[in-house]
Amino acid sequence: MRPRLLAALGATVLLITALAGCATPGAAGPGGTAPDTGTPDIAPAWQVDAGWLDGGSMIAVVTYGSSSCTPELGEVTNADGAVEVTLREPEADACTDDLVPQPLAVPVPAGIEPADGARVSVSQGDARADIDLAAYAGGSVEEFTPSAGWIGDHAIAVLTWGSSTCLPVIEAVTVASPASVVVTFAKSAADQVCTMDMGPQLTVANLDPEAQVDRDATLTLGVVGGEAIPIG
Repeated sequence: MRPRLLAALGATVLLITALAGCATPGAAGPGGTAPDTGTPDIAPAWQVDAGWLDGGSMIAVVTYGSSSCTPELGEVTNADGAVEVTLREPEADACTDDLVPQPLAVPVPAGIEPADGARVSVSQGDARADIDLAAYAGGSVEEFTPSAGWIGDHAIAVLTWGSSTCLPVIEAVTVASPASVVVTFAKSAADQVCTMDMGPQLTVANLDPEAQVDRDATLTLGVVGGEAIPIG
């Protein structure tokens, strides 16, 4: 694990979330309690996605839930060859009723070889999810340069570097061709004040489900013709 990654992560508050703790309760009956269906309640599956980033030195872990309930990264360990990620519950009295992806930058612990693939086990409270990552076949990435990784068939985690208090916001995602995706960030407000730190900033670029994009496509930040980033 590179020292600059640990330092950057320590200085950064990244926004992530989980459905646990922010789920909408079941519909209540006339008496104010949920109707008895005669069968035990079954909790919905906890969706977690993950993908390699930063030349295999980082994993993007993405949970989904309320944008105002943001759990924090707890422990990250190598558990017999698997990456064990523990999330801490958000400290929030109430959660907004929305559902958004919340990516989290997770450093790859010592002893994990990205070229061999890895199992990522994510837990928060009683919720748990396991993701099997295929072997990382991309090249190395220079320090503090953008990178991108697939976290699903139609979603890409995008890593940039900058202030931990001024996270980028994706304005548009364009599939220029099956081999090229363009991500445009919204312009920051002129009066926006940012801390002078340097940390990883994660965003999720969602593609049109009907778009045809090759798995070995590249991603460009800004405009067509800019520097192409391999999608790992």
